[in-house]
Amino acid sequence: MLVWHIVFLVKNGGLAKVELSKSGKAMLVSHLLQKQKKNLTFLSRSEENVELVIEQIKELKKHMVTNLMLQNIKNETQNPYLKAKLEDISVLYDAHGETIKSAYIDEEDVLTILANKLEESNMFQDTIIYIDEFSGFTKQEYEIIRKLLRKAKEVNITICTNTLEEANDLNDIFYTNKQTASKLIKIAKEEQVEISPPEPRKEQKRFQNEELYLLEKNMSGLETVKYEKETTNIELFLAQNLFSEIEQVAKTILHLVKEEDYRYRDISVITKNMEQYAGLITAIFARFHIPVFVDQKKDFSNNILVKYLLSVVEIFAKNWSYETVFHYLKTGFSPFTKEELFELENYCISYGIKGNKWYKQEWKIAKNGESLEKLNQMRQKVITPLLEFKNKLAKTKTARDISKALYEFLLQNEIDETLYKKAEELREDGRIELSNIYETSWDIVIGVMDELSMVLPEESLSFEEYTKLLKMGLVSSGLGTIPATIDQVMIADVERSRTHKVKAAFLIGMNDGVFPSNHKEEGFLNDQDREYLKGQGVELAKDTKEQLYEENFNIYKAFTIPEEKLLISYASSDNEGKTLRPSVLISKLKRIYPHMTQKSDMIEKISSITTKEATFYELLSNIRDFEDGKEIDEMWFSLYWFYREDSEYKKRLEEAMKGIVYQNKPPHISKQNIQDLYGNTLKTSISRLEQYKRCAFSFYLKYGLGLKENSLFEVKSIDTGNFMHEVIDEFFSQVLRKKVKTKGNDKRRNRGNHKKYHS
Repeated sequence: MLVWHIVFLVKNGGLAKVELSKSGKAMLVSHLLQKQKKNLTFLSRSEENVELVIEQIKELKKHMVTNLMLQNIKNETQNPYLKAKLEDISVLYDAHGETIKSAYIDEEDVLTILANKLEESNMFQDTIIYIDEFSGFTKQEYEIIRKLLRKAKEVNITICTNTLEEANDLNDIFYTNKQTASKLIKIAKEEQVEISPPEPRKEQKRFQNEELYLLEKNMSGLETVKYEKETTNIELFLAQNLFSEIEQVAKTILHLVKEEDYRYRDISVITKNMEQYAGLITAIFARFHIPVFVDQKKDFSNNILVKYLLSVVEIFAKNWSYETVFHYLKTGFSPFTKEELFELENYCISYGIKGNKWYKQEWKIAKNGESLEKLNQMRQKVITPLLEFKNKLAKTKTARDISKALYEFLLQNEIDETLYKKAEELREDGRIELSNIYETSWDIVIGVMDELSMVLPEESLSFEEYTKLLKMGLVSSGLGTIPATIDQVMIADVERSRTHKVKAAFLIGMNDGVFPSNHKEEGFLNDQDREYLKGQGVELAKDTKEQLYEENFNIYKAFTIPEEKLLISYASSDNEGKTLRPSVLISKLKRIYPHMTQKSDMIEKISSITTKEATFYELLSNIRDFEDGKEIDEMWFSLYWFYREDSEYKKRLEEAMKGIVYQNKPPHISKQNIQDLYGNTLKTSISRLEQYKRCAFSFYLKYGLGLKENSLFEVKSIDTGNFMHEVIDEFFSQVLRKKVKTKGNDKRRNRGNHKKYHS
């Protein structure tokens, strides 16, 4: 109930402003970087710097650092680089605050407002509060806890550590947690609050076997004891590559579900390399029919609606270039068929249709049987809605005007209805996650446009400037997803992994440099800067050294998540075939468990019959081995005939077998085919024979099939002379015509003057 109380208190505590989202902040900061570029030394406008500035402002607010504090430190420091950095961030921090102060509130300010409102509220008077599963707090959060200590009857806080004594050993895995405990105790003493003796948990209830219990003791550094028995609940797997690693994980999950009565929701897959593994897991688990939820915000920049929206504005930003127009037409919302689009595209390439050639006048040139009437009808369908959109912005182009016109453009072209229809089709096809993305993308896009029009309502923008800001907002929005079903495998990052009710956990990608990672970004302010600021009384987030201690604790959490089984895997090579080394943690595990089971598909092929789809690919792999002279299990011959007689897989198997038994030996071509291709009369030349010698296939394509490259509207070097002659001839013919016309006018003028004189 604590979260609900906090939200209620903030909303009813005089807060009448709109909260600025991450997208809104990204667009605002991007605009400020452009607007303040003359006042900045280090920072320029780029996607990386936008994220850097957002994170730095977020950090300053979380630790309650004001702009005045930054100015004072800047004036005192003798370090020119730090001075310049503080000047840059101070300019942007101040501009950001000034822009939003009248109508908006940064989400990072909510906790500061809450801390102030708690003083006036009696909502938490004599309550009992529990704060669980935090390993650290920001200064804002410490202030809230301070205020709660003044109001509540009890505040109970759990800390994962072996003792509450202040940490001195930097190798202590609970170093950061002990630092947190020390700060909490200090606050309690300052508030003169009685501190009850800590209540350590003596009886462990999580681990269901001795192996995992001993692992926790070894990982925490409390004990270094070998487990001399055979291990049955902790396993290692060495894979040839990432693909086979995930394939083995999928097979093991199916075994746990079918043979050991596990539910999918009892299983988690944990990694420190989500970007590399997420796509593989989604694809391979689908083959094994394993329901999965990837706890990750998806990149929204490749969304079909985002591409369509940006392409509309880019047409005007880039003056109807070939690329932008056909990017717009190929996003999937075009009224044309694929064949019509290809026809239109080939015409535009051949005649150099771009810029005002789209809308100035009808197209009048055609050849090779092209239908001008049809092409001009298609042209009209393309330009009509786009020109209507532009005409609405003829007088002013503020962020609000462009956003409104874009919204009306989307409705006019029924893009919302098209999206919802596609979502329904995907849902009926069982692709629930993708269907949810289609449904939510409309609301997200409209929300970002709405926020841009609110943040910079009267700011006059060019189409190019608006495109940059909108793109920044859409990229920053991300696309969060919710679980499609209750019973599914959770895929999580180490730092966001679940810490309870997981019976079996798979730790994947246990390779050197990844688990643990060997690189941490320092951010805009490096470790030396942070150390100096700390000495001046301004303590910010952890430096890279402290982040390393925090990562050690996260690894400890990952190893101690499961209650029953822990399965650890690593690969010997990455997707590009580069060699990968095992993590140092693998060696540590082998020392603790000298008799631990380790499997490897590098030593022996690990095959099994699972789902129909997955087993089909296993069959092809075994047939390939058989063709290479290797021995395979007799069951694969039976399975071959099973798939041969299956109506769904028969054709797929036949096509796959063609590839497996294929030998690169060209068959003889019949005499009739040769005559059809080249005729009865031999037509050749030196250049043709040379081309045949260089590449017989290119000769066949060019002179047999008669294929030609697309006709491009361009002047080639071979045409330069003819082009120059045509220009000179046209120039002098125009000059001569003008000269003759001028002489005729002079004669008529003289005759007129003569008559006028005599009259």
